[in-house]
Amino acid sequence: MRHPSPQTIPLLLAAGLGLLANPAGAQDPWTEADKAIRRLAPVSFSKAPPAVVEALEHRRCLIPQSAGDTLPHNVIKGSFSRPGQTDWAALCSRAHASAVVIIWGAPSSCPDEMEIREDRTFLVKGTDGKIRFERTIEAITAKRIKALYDRYGGDAPPPLSHDGISDVFGREGVVRYCYEGKWQELTGEQGT
Repeated sequence: MRHPSPQTIPLLLAAGLGLLANPAGAQDPWTEADKAIRRLAPVSFSKAPPAVVEALEHRRCLIPQSAGDTLPHNVIKGSFSRPGQTDWAALCSRAHASAVVIIWGAPSSCPDEMEIREDRTFLVKGTDGKIRFERTIEAITAKRIKALYDRYGGDAPPPLSHDGISDVFGREGVVRYCYEGKWQELTGEQGT
């Protein structure tokens, strides 16, 4: 029988203690909450045209849902490139990380995907101790974008002529606005 060397005994003890502190299969509550995020298949969004559903399926998107909102959300319609053009955007989760993806109604100079971030960065612990996903996107009009700037300040928006995308985590938000081939980040909702 082979005995451990004196150098490996502390490592073996530490490993054993680690197993006692974290039983096999147990994970931290944040990882469990990330796994528990309700993510819907694109076909769950009956108001989206078949071509949009197909495009989201092709990208292997699942749509994460904020806790407490029972109706499917995070697939939106707006004019995100120019007035009168109908575009769609979705919060697209793949491998527990999400990006805002755009399905353009006509060619646009702005990218069709932006900011991939782990879904767990949008988890929040409530006063009841439960950990929940709290990220939503919504179409926001040029008039509302201007009102947010007037109320909260920040960088002056470019000339506003079409919709933007409000990306909100909890009570804080940012507005993404397609301008001159780039997504500009503008002042969004601010918690009180």
